[in-house]
Amino acid sequence: MKIYKLYSLLVALALIFVGCDDTNDNLVVQRGVAVSPIIESITSSFFELSDLDNAFVEFKVTAEFPAEVAQVLVKVGHKDKTAILPPYSSIPVTITLSVSDIANVLGVNVNDLVLGDVFSFQLIVENMDGITTFSNKILNATVACASSLEGAYTCVANGSSTDPGPSPEENPAVDFTTTITFTATAVNGEYIISDFSGGLDTFWYDIYGLSGEYPGMIKDVCGDLSYINTKGPFGSPISGTGAVDEVTGVITLHGVADSWGDEWDLVLTPQ
Repeated sequence: MKIYKLYSLLVALALIFVGCDDTNDNLVVQRGVAVSPIIESITSSFFELSDLDNAFVEFKVTAEFPAEVAQVLVKVGHKDKTAILPPYSSIPVTITLSVSDIANVLGVNVNDLVLGDVFSFQLIVENMDGITTFSNKILNATVACASSLEGAYTCVANGSSTDPGPSPEENPAVDFTTTITFTATAVNGEYIISDFSGGLDTFWYDIYGLSGEYPGMIKDVCGDLSYINTKGPFGSPISGTGAVDEVTGVITLHGVADSWGDEWDLVLTPQ
């Protein structure tokens, strides 16, 4: 009897190990899990205003579990118009779309496009089992100017704090100098600035434990700059505008902590 029970146990264990021998990819295919498209590797994300005849966007579409699909569709939108572009037959795929092709499908005149016009792109996958899935994000492409502000700058900051804590030697801040970097993102004209206040928040508020840099986001639209999607270390939204000198590359920025009124002016000279 003991030998019989031992034999039965060994057979059960063998069946368990065999059942676990399949991979996730195989299971996805066998069970017919829908393929969800992922937009990645964005090569070009804007339409160059000065060269619309040759302007395009390009991005790669992949999936976590690639499998055969019926078709891949691109839904494009502009203002109140939407359209579906000609389909693709497989994933992964690199999609390149010229502004003229998009405008033709939408019924838009390329010559009527102006700075700031936005086109949106969403991926739709029709799976072999009839299930429809959508991309993980909507890609927006703007009619804009090419921007190249990335790099290191010598920053001279002047500003005033509304807080009583900083000493008279610190507030107002006069010609506080540091190095600031602009790091390009995947979106043309959007940059991470290594410290949105040019170091003044740390200069003023080290008494409250601040140290190091506090990054922010800067948007460049044909030389006109603005703070976007930026909050200070104490939670205040940050706003402000600036400009780029086309000849020298010098950047000027004026910023404000909206919640309590701290202000600063930065002059950033390329290193």
